[in-house]
Amino acid sequence: MKKILLLSSALSLMLLCSCMVGKKYQPPQPAVPDSYRTAEVQPDTTALPDWWILFDDPVLNALIRNALSNNPDMLIAASRIEEARLMLGNAKASLLPSLSYNVNAAVSDVGIDAQRVGASIDGNVFKGYGMMYWEIDLWGKIRRSKKAALAEFLAQEENRNALQVSLIAQVATLYFQLRDFDARLAIAEQTHQNRKESTAIIAERFDKGYVSEVDKLQAELQEALAEVMIPNFTRAIAQTENAINILCGAFPDAVERGKDNDAYVSAPAIPVGLPSQLLQRRPDIRASEAALHAQFERIGIAQASMYPSLSLTGLLGLASPDLKTILKNDAFYASGIGGLTGPLFMFGQNRRWVNIERSRTEAAMQNYQKTVLNAFREVNDALTAYHTYQQEHEIRLRQSETARKALQLSYALYDHGYSSYLEVMMQENNLFDAELQVSTTLQQQLAAYIQLYKTLGGGF
Repeated sequence: MKKILLLSSALSLMLLCSCMVGKKYQPPQPAVPDSYRTAEVQPDTTALPDWWILFDDPVLNALIRNALSNNPDMLIAASRIEEARLMLGNAKASLLPSLSYNVNAAVSDVGIDAQRVGASIDGNVFKGYGMMYWEIDLWGKIRRSKKAALAEFLAQEENRNALQVSLIAQVATLYFQLRDFDARLAIAEQTHQNRKESTAIIAERFDKGYVSEVDKLQAELQEALAEVMIPNFTRAIAQTENAINILCGAFPDAVERGKDNDAYVSAPAIPVGLPSQLLQRRPDIRASEAALHAQFERIGIAQASMYPSLSLTGLLGLASPDLKTILKNDAFYASGIGGLTGPLFMFGQNRRWVNIERSRTEAAMQNYQKTVLNAFREVNDALTAYHTYQQEHEIRLRQSETARKALQLSYALYDHGYSSYLEVMMQENNLFDAELQVSTTLQQQLAAYIQLYKTLGGGF
């Protein structure tokens, strides 16, 4: 009969432990467009890892490796993942009984009057015992806590992935910005040298009385306009190098150079993929969904708090007034306690906590929807930027070639006295601006290319 009662009790306990209040989490299924605004979508299911190696630039590869290994934000993210992993371990351990021990000894010498007033007990006490405590997860509170901790851990991992994607894009963008400043500095230096030579010729003509002093002063002005851009770009180069080093976790210093931006005019095709793949590929979307899952489980935790909790406590130990006899059978003692604790009159506090968690879950759902919408906006913006900057760069190249021919004709007309130096100045400025814009739009095209990979979730 005792065995039947024990078996019945065990089965009842198992049935109770299988209960879980609240609904089961269902991942959101947001509606997504069938295609992006820009055409040329290619089917793709990869996570776009290591996309930067398509540029075939060892310097860029080294910079990104250093950033991933030494960037302070990446190291902070790794610490947060470790913290979440440990929290998950604690949540799992809460499902199991906890064991502890206690060993103490007391020696008391109390007078009779002190004993009468209950000050203490005269005599010695030596005892040691082990204690087991186990809260039975009747309503799923502990199991939901474990699920919430697991979702938080996954969210931290995805946050790290999102940070990695952003960091890679930052390093690559700054690197191509640096090469753009290098190119613009070279243009400024070459323009300054050309105008310096032109100023010397016009000064010689002025000395011989062939041209007016106005032409000489205008030539000097043009030379100064080109020269002033040299320290401007030099300053921008140093600041960009410093920014790259900080991302790599290093002190400000010079940065090694690889290929020129001109080597990437024809960038490799980007496997954009289908819009539905973006939900699985973007780490920020996955992090937002994991945070939503964790918050949803907290509703169940709050609901379970409205029901009674069952705990079991067991003691097993030895106690004796004499240390010599503590190992004898008479010193043995054991006890077991079962407790049922639950709320009675809380004046609506627990119910309000459930509603609070539901409100927080609704906010988490709206944040997830916002993240999805923002992701599709970023992809469409990046696609549009890449294609339009590509077109703009081609136009700037034609503009630069036209400006160069116009300047050559202006010099010929001026040398033969058919136009004023003002016309030469205008064409010089047109060519200078056009050459700078060629470099700038190429850098913008490359930045849009990088941004597109980032928005597609590539780089982890």
